[in-house]
Amino acid sequence: MVEWMVMEDLANLACATSPGQPFGCTELYAGNERAHRHVSLPGLEGDVIALPSGNRQGGDLYALFSCGAQRFARMVLADALGHGFEASRAAGYVHQLLHQHADVRDTAGLLAALNSIFDPHLGDASGPLRLTTAVTANFDRITGEFNYAYAGHPRMLLWRRAKGWRPLGEDLAGLPLGVIAGESYSQQSVRLEPGDMVMAFSDAVTEVAAPHGEQLGAPGFLNLANTVSHLLPSASLHDVAAGLLESVIGYQGSNEFRDDLTLLLLRRTAVD
Repeated sequence: MVEWMVMEDLANLACATSPGQPFGCTELYAGNERAHRHVSLPGLEGDVIALPSGNRQGGDLYALFSCGAQRFARMVLADALGHGFEASRAAGYVHQLLHQHADVRDTAGLLAALNSIFDPHLGDASGPLRLTTAVTANFDRITGEFNYAYAGHPRMLLWRRAKGWRPLGEDLAGLPLGVIAGESYSQQSVRLEPGDMVMAFSDAVTEVAAPHGEQLGAPGFLNLANTVSHLLPSASLHDVAAGLLESVIGYQGSNEFRDDLTLLLLRRTAVD
């Protein structure tokens, strides 16, 4: 699978924001290859670091969309079990499913739709399970509402100037894709003000271990994130993401990761 990057003519999108009409999502960026890139979405700027473990491609998929005639931004980060070729196949499979369900409007419904047809064996009944965690969110650039849901994925972090980083949706439930047919998902919402940031990441970030063996974990990564808060709000997202990665590398004492790693930062831009 190659790294996808699509910049279509968004003016051709149908103005479809009412419940009875298609959501009208157009893919802007997606990939599972090594990358560090700036991204631009409706009402958001972002930065992505993707580091497949030991391969050109990995099992982490990031996919970013413009929906509803550029009113909404959609973000998906999926993490297939394992790494290497088979995990990369799973990432490509999830990418296909996302396009099949591009008109599902709400985040919990999107995860349920993906799970309803997700094949954890990727068509080979004797093959290994390829369970996949995922987080998805829709951002309304008019209202600032950020709706999100999880399928067994690490909780995103929210940054506000007065409070620093904190977890989003710690009490939300939802199993990874492919565990149980018919699984339902819940979603929550938070309002983003200009300058507020959200960070999504794969579990390689929290599963790194120090040389003495202690795993970083979610609380440890939250602490690391707050140690680089001095870079905000004036620094570019590129520098913030690079600083976070350097902190993780410093914790484990190595720049080689055992699993595919992805960091995705999104910051609300000024209101139109």
